[in-house]
Amino acid sequence: MSSNLPERHGPVRIGDAERDQAVAMLSDHFVAGRLTQDEFEDRSDQATRARYAGDLDLLFDDLPDPAELQLARSPWSPPGKAAGRPPRQRQRQGPPPFVMLAPILMIGLVVTSIALTAPWLLWGLFWIALFSGAHRHHHGWQHHHRR
Repeated sequence: MSSNLPERHGPVRIGDAERDQAVAMLSDHFVAGRLTQDEFEDRSDQATRARYAGDLDLLFDDLPDPAELQLARSPWSPPGKAAGRPPRQRQRQGPPPFVMLAPILMIGLVVTSIALTAPWLLWGLFWIALFSGAHRHHHGWQHHHRR
């Protein structure tokens, strides 16, 4: 099939997919701090207007290739890796703090919603709890004195 196609003698046109990929790569370089805001905006604008592959190549002339970035080692490495030791795994002790607070927060949410919609219900429960607790406590006191 490829033998029937004529040889190309000139620049190759690009489409939206290539332009979008170029803008995404420029965004990665911007996030990594290799481009300023103005440079990123200028190059992104040029990438969206590009018609040929060569137009995109010019935008990346002074930026490292993504393959080179994966092979390059950072000048700083964690202490465990620098000495040839495996890094220490941080062991978690129990559930995260939020999980411990979740039941208290849920009770507070329920009480608040009841207080805002039906405050009389909370007052009723308060008085029932008060009198039922005093009655039980009073009964227990009398049993101690009888013996």
